[in-house]
Amino acid sequence: MKPTDKRLSPGSFISPGNRHIFISIVLFSLSSATSFSETPKNLLCEWEINPKAVHDPCPEFYWETPSQSAFRIAVAVTADGFDKPVWDITRKSKLPITEYNGPALMNEHTYYWKVWVFDKDGNKYDEPVVQQFTFKYRPMPHFLPSVRTFVNFAGNPEWAKDKIDLCFRKEAKKGRQDILATQYALICTMVIPSKKADDLQKFCEEHGYKFEECFCHFATDTHVTLHVGAELAKNPREKRLCPGWDPKNDRNNDGKVDDSEFKTLINANATAHEMKQARIPIYFWGPPRDDYVMNVGHAGYQEFMAKVHAPEMAEGWDGLYFDTVPTDVASAGRTNPVFEYPRQGDDADKWMRDVQIMFAKMKINMPGKIITANCWGTDPMVIEGFQSEGWMNITHQLSKWKKDIDEMLAYDKRGKIQLIQYNPIYDKELAEFGHKVDGVSCERDKIYGLASYLLAHGNFSYFGFGSHPYAKVTQQWFKAIEFDIGRPMNDYHLVSEKETSTITDRTNLLKNGGFESADKNGKPAEWKPAQPVDLDSVTCHGGQSSSRITSTSKQNNNLNNQYVKLKQQTTYTLTVWIKTENVTGTPGAQIYPYEFDGATGAGPAITLTGSTDWKRYRQVFTTANDGDGRITFRMFGATGTAWFDDIELVEGAIFANTVYAREFTKGLVLVKPYTGGSYGDETASKIELPAEMCPLNVDGSIGTPVKDIRLRNGEAAILVLNLKRGKETGLY
Repeated sequence: MKPTDKRLSPGSFISPGNRHIFISIVLFSLSSATSFSETPKNLLCEWEINPKAVHDPCPEFYWETPSQSAFRIAVAVTADGFDKPVWDITRKSKLPITEYNGPALMNEHTYYWKVWVFDKDGNKYDEPVVQQFTFKYRPMPHFLPSVRTFVNFAGNPEWAKDKIDLCFRKEAKKGRQDILATQYALICTMVIPSKKADDLQKFCEEHGYKFEECFCHFATDTHVTLHVGAELAKNPREKRLCPGWDPKNDRNNDGKVDDSEFKTLINANATAHEMKQARIPIYFWGPPRDDYVMNVGHAGYQEFMAKVHAPEMAEGWDGLYFDTVPTDVASAGRTNPVFEYPRQGDDADKWMRDVQIMFAKMKINMPGKIITANCWGTDPMVIEGFQSEGWMNITHQLSKWKKDIDEMLAYDKRGKIQLIQYNPIYDKELAEFGHKVDGVSCERDKIYGLASYLLAHGNFSYFGFGSHPYAKVTQQWFKAIEFDIGRPMNDYHLVSEKETSTITDRTNLLKNGGFESADKNGKPAEWKPAQPVDLDSVTCHGGQSSSRITSTSKQNNNLNNQYVKLKQQTTYTLTVWIKTENVTGTPGAQIYPYEFDGATGAGPAITLTGSTDWKRYRQVFTTANDGDGRITFRMFGATGTAWFDDIELVEGAIFANTVYAREFTKGLVLVKPYTGGSYGDETASKIELPAEMCPLNVDGSIGTPVKDIRLRNGEAAILVLNLKRGKETGLY
């Protein structure tokens, strides 16, 4: 009998109305017909078999196969309803995990799902049986009336019991049992010496793994400059040369490069005598302690973390919080060659997939535990959520402020826990590492941080306030957090937008900002270009061409610079038009002023990811006593394509007096994001209120009723209904 051809072919399993199909399936290898009988195993929804209470509005689906090049997954309202599914996608992917991204699920309803998987050659595995899950929506609880809160290291039970909902100190539960306590841990790095290192070495010996292979190693000799362990060290950064490891130099395969082999190295750019010397460091704690990057894809390390270390760390806790979890190799391994992660072709995203798989194995072993990670944002996320350490401060300009708010809302709709940390401005006693911002009081800064959070507050987000070293973080708490302004009635929205300008001369201080001329190599003239960058005469905003960056590696950091000499203590406005296509990674496509020492508002403020059409972005900055610097556009830590065009740098400021609002059942929140320049009275704009309202003060008290309010650049207001009117309406 002729075997059935189970290969994936164009259009296979595609329903006519499906708009989510990835047409790229036609690229799969279809050269050989192979028939075999194997079914995907261990099919899980939210890490359980046919769960009866899925609380996540966008649950994860998981399965296991020997290999994978693509999959199709569908969700239906009945077991035989896959001819008209509610969600149906086909993806080219090696990752056997995906996150639901269809229409909102109906609460208390049972759904059915089915997955079709294709091996590395495009052959279809046998179809597994239909699976099911029941959706039961459950927002994260909170103690305070209007917000959900966390403070990383606040463990004093008496202090925590009436303030926070989550922290990294188990003793806080003695004050209130429902406070969530997640144990601090490391997944992508490891400090040596430590109990974790000892346990891993013992595990490797018992299970036949090589301990040294659990680490990541430089592939070539690499100069690194890293922070030392002490926050207040006299010399907080230290330089070292880390030798690289290349097994070709070990010609006799004894695991080391002896003296005779070293004299005639096959790869002279990798001078490690033994693999251990090439470990990638992330901090220089020592001596005797150092912190190293782990090989997260190593089978032994994954098994140890999922079955031994993570369950042991989570015992008696509500879950785990993993620090230092990047989407690519940590520390200096991100932008330098790594032996375990060459990151080429289809394996360019291997680090991220390996971390996702390791998280998945932990969730399978601990489905009831909450797992979050520091600054971890990906799709599928696998775990419950993440902390945004340094999410925002008052110096973030409008484009970045809005990007942070919108991302927070998007993650909340996906049901992802977000520990949102606002970084306060400088205070000699409480925030010595905060930004020094002239004319802004700590009280104004606190209201701005809380109000910004409230514009995006949802069912899974937590508000925190503080920064390194967290020693006095509880002293930064303020009573306004505890005030009841009710529930949000709608999404945040724009209420005022008006531009004012101090520009008298529109002369562009940049040469060839519109990219209309090329140098002898065909690159943008007047700029110091870096690969990969090209002029594009097809896709441009104005004129004849734009500057295009197409990055195929997240290791890319192509600094395209133009150096300028500006006036001291003078305000300038940088504007640019940018278009992006499939920019994936962190941070992404950027343009910014740099190397103007002491400047206010400089540095990377305009950052884009994803796919966006042409849009103008603006950054205002003020030089200090150094007018020499550069304007840089680049793609950093990301893949995809970005186009830059019509870049202008002019003296003076264009202020966008932009105010956003969100109504609550007992009040109103207004935020005027910072748009560069000063924070003074000259930047104030008047906002008429819909009714007489009272400003909420930092100490939780209520101010005098007002009918309008003036907001300066980088200022916010939380307003509550007039107390007298509130009593009349029954709100208070």
